[in-house]
Formats: sequence, C-alpha cells, structure tokens
Amino acid sequence: EVYAALVLGTRDYLAKNGFREAVIGLSGGIDSSLVATIAVDALGAERVHGISMPSRYSSVGSRQDAEALCERLGIDLKVTSIEEAHVAFASMLAPGLGREPAGLTDENLQSRLRGVLLMGVSNAKGWIVLTTGNKSEMATGYSTLYGDMAGGFAVIKDVAKTLVYRLAEWRD
Repeated sequence: EVYAALVLGTRDYLAKNGFREAVIGLSGGIDSSLVATIAVDALGAERVHGISMPSRYSSVGSRQDAEALCERLGIDLKVTSIEEAHVAFASMLAPGLGREPAGLTDENLQSRLRGVLLMGVSNAKGWIVLTTGNKSEMATGYSTLYGDMAGGFAVIKDVAKTLVYRLAEWRD
C-alpha cells in the first residue's frame, strides 16, 4: 500500500508539473535504488535516467551496484567522474580555510558537486531531478544542503530508513 502510494504520488507530481522524464543520482545504495525503482514503476524505464558520479570516496562495489540496478531496471546510466571538479573546488576552497578541505567538508563537497551536475542535466534536458533522501536523514540533518537535497521532488522524504529497507525487500 505504501509502495503503491509512492508510485502514484511520483507519477501525479511529475504529470501535474509538466515533467515527462526524471533523472536520479545513483550511488548504488538502497535509497537511490528504491527511488529509481519507484520512478520506473511510475513513469516507465524509457523515461528514467541514472547518473553515477564516482569520486575518491566511491567504492568499486557501489559503482557495480549502480550499474547492475540500471541493467535490471532497463534504464540508461551515464557515468561522470567528479574527481577533476573535486580537486578544482578543493583548491578554490583552500585559501578561505587556510588549508585543503578535509573530513566532512571534503565529503560534502562531493555531494554538492553531484547536485550541480544533476541540476545542470535537469536544466539542459527538462528532466526533473528526483532526490534520494529519506525521512530519517532529513530529520537528523544527514542530507547535504545543495547536495543530495538538490532536486525537484523528494520521492521518499516521508519514508523512514527502516521502511526503505522493508519496501526494497518487498519490491525485490
């Protein structure tokens, strides 16, 4: 019932706002996988697009998971490394910090770079960006402002992480 409501809500929101296609940043994780699956069930595979944006923090396993997901769902996947942009932005940020960014600052930089790329594709193609943050992340501030919160519709914003796992298992 909850899954059906998410599919219906996604389909209706996009239709009522004039969007025929959607793009999703795919990390290989459970949240982006569930959002992509909901989007395919709502719109059809030919209208859903995935972008994988690996960085220095991306594991080989997460890249392979994103590729396997797209293959199984029948959606296209573009891979765009953000490493070059990460290096450039870090060097631009360093003078203001008095050092190279590290830790959380550096990790959130990758999320924000991904948001910029997704929004650029959205603007160029007219596709809506579906964000992948769940209710638990939103409530605890775990989602990155201007990063994984960037987009036009937050499909699982009202779904707690525990329910994300249950929905993914049910849909699988």
